[in-house]
Amino acid sequence: MEFMTSTLVLMYKVSKGPRMGPNKQLTGVATESQRVVRECEVTAILILYGLPRLLTGYLLAHEMMHAYLRLNGHRILNNVLEEGICQVLGHMWLESQTYAPIDAAASSSTSSSRTPLAAASASKKGECSNFEKKLVEFYKNQIEENDSPIYGLGFKKVYEMVSYTSFQETLKDIIHWG
Repeated sequence: MEFMTSTLVLMYKVSKGPRMGPNKQLTGVATESQRVVRECEVTAILILYGLPRLLTGYLLAHEMMHAYLRLNGHRILNNVLEEGICQVLGHMWLESQTYAPIDAAASSSTSSSRTPLAAASASKKGECSNFEKKLVEFYKNQIEENDSPIYGLGFKKVYEMVSYTSFQETLKDIIHWG
């Protein structure tokens, strides 16, 4: 399973077509694809309904980091480092859930039906169930072992940077160096 997230920068792959030049000659014939990048303002973060709580939280943390960067004017960042910092923030959020107390009533009331699985995942107040602990570890492992050249490599680079300093200092470095 690989995490799928949307980016706030939309990319379209288009082929450059020929143009009519002087004397009705074709000019500018391109044989390879070109990338066009269109910048967007942040107006919303959309997440699919019905995803597990932990996956939803991870996705929100990841996408909110993209929104933070855009809303603070950081539009031209290295794609690998931007996705890396977003992945690290999502990973950190998941890590925080290992030790976060879970409110059983709130957890089960968000479930569409009160199934035995929902009851098992929302144990006594203040305890993270074994099921949720294993799910956190699974999601974290998916991030850590991702071999994507952007998400996986980005996470590994930024995670190493964060291990030498703080998240805030790493974010400042990424913003400064682009």
